Amino acid sequence: MFKKTILAGLMLSFISGCASITGTESSTADRAQMKVELTETCVTLGDKYTPVSYAVDKASKVMVSIQERQCAVFNSYSTLAAKHADVAGFLAVNADKSDEELLIAMNDFDAAKPENKKIRPQVEAYQQASDDIFDENLVLAADITLQVAEIAYIASQNATAIAYDATGGALDSVLKFGSNESKEEGEAEEIVPIVEAYNELKARSELALDANTLISMDQDTIEQLKNLDKVLAEKVKA
Repeated sequence: MFKKTILAGLMLSFISGCASITGTESSTADRAQMKVELTETCVTLGDKYTPVSYAVDKASKVMVSIQERQCAVFNSYSTLAAKHADVAGFLAVNADKSDEELLIAMNDFDAAKPENKKIRPQVEAYQQASDDIFDENLVLAADITLQVAEIAYIASQNATAIAYDATGGALDSVLKFGSNESKEEGEAEEIVPIVEAYNELKARSELALDANTLISMDQDTIEQLKNLDKVLAEKVKA
């Protein structure tokens, strides 16, 4: 049976990790841990899904495909980041900086470093190497958004069963409720598969979203670095 708790701590870990960053070393460590967890979850979730009906099965197949694509992109990005450790660490610690703060961080990083070790040319090389990954990640972001809407619709059509399951144990009471044994069996066959399928869909969507967001954050910071000189020049003119 599908393990519903497999991603229970990932988003909390992501949020607390970003909030607790105090330097490149701790940021890189947090990011590395998230990458390990996401990579392991890609493997654990696999490609199996619980069959329910044509519509739900179709959504499950699409979500499996998105998961596989996103995990492949994430693995490629993790490999690239490992080859550019300085850039990966800089992006991790400066993901939420303003333009002015980013400029200060860049100057601090570059202080006393030779030209070939300064961050800007390294970021430019990193971007060129990751352009295809960023492009595919952007396509996946749109696909994930559409699929999340589909999952929400499935949830709305099966709200009672999913709500009972979420209460922890209440579902058993629902399944036992009925006028005869055959009704109990019918309810079990109808409710349990959709709950399992929904949990699988939800976990896969969260995995894909977390992996996609991690890459998107770096892409946003890179774009910010590219436009930094222009932005600051315009502010000076103003």
